[in-house]
Amino acid sequence: MECNEWRVQALLVFAVALFTVTMTAFFLPAISYSQLSPTQPSNNNANTKVVILSFDDNRKGDFTYAKPILDKYGFKATFFIICGKTTDKGAMNWQDIAAMQRDGMDIESHTMTHKHLNHLSASALNFEIAGSKQCLANHGYNVTSFAYPYDEGADNVTVVNTVAKNYEVARSGSEPLMFLHCNGFKNHPQTDCRTYLPDGKLSYANKYAIRSLSFDRYEIKDLFNNSTMFSDFVKIVNSQSKYNNGGTISAVPLVTFHNVRPVNNVPYTTNVGVFAELMKYLHDNGYKVLDMANLRYDTKGNTLHIV
Repeated sequence: MECNEWRVQALLVFAVALFTVTMTAFFLPAISYSQLSPTQPSNNNANTKVVILSFDDNRKGDFTYAKPILDKYGFKATFFIICGKTTDKGAMNWQDIAAMQRDGMDIESHTMTHKHLNHLSASALNFEIAGSKQCLANHGYNVTSFAYPYDEGADNVTVVNTVAKNYEVARSGSEPLMFLHCNGFKNHPQTDCRTYLPDGKLSYANKYAIRSLSFDRYEIKDLFNNSTMFSDFVKIVNSQSKYNNGGTISAVPLVTFHNVRPVNNVPYTTNVGVFAELMKYLHDNGYKVLDMANLRYDTKGNTLHIV
């Protein structure tokens, strides 16, 4: 009888321990990143270690979980809002968005309903792009920056022309670094950031195609392995070091997230514990975190610069 009681007690202890470990893993990364020793950038000048952060789709998790972490380190980021989806389940509402802006976050446009822009009629395109700007203006937000849904449209003249009529700059995707003179993309040689090339075609990188990287794609590629994701993030933000020297910033990583929540292994959702460790790394290693409002375009030199 005593043996059976001992077995019951042991099972209870095991169950409690398993529950504790499971809940801890639910909210935190599986490893302590402080134990890792990632390669540091060769240039330790904090003035040339910068990152621009943005969040797409106005997900509730970005307000509930990501914002407190950003606030902890005094980081600001851009939140691209789908203006017609603020009442959707799991979305930030207008009260959340207002709280974001009051605390210094940058609020910008991500269309009305997040459609694939390349397949829309002229009127539908105008609704998505210009309508979003007006919708945000109606709620008190004078937006100047636009993000293309699904990273589509920056190579489409019709789409870009509509964006250009309504915004000063626009963010696209597919690159870990944005070169401020648009001259560092090996597969797309350019001398500056003018929108059109001499042959009349759209340039690869310009003020309406500011290149950025959705970190969610790395998370999926890494099969949500915490250690590998952290290592990739470190490589991405440190990749600027060979271009930024002597106090001059020539290349900037623009990193985009979608939904920060206490869940694991969900595409386009970053675990809050992982996100906390990534932001801690930026803070502890002296990175200056900026938002899209810090990017300006010089019409004389056809280049971008940071303010």
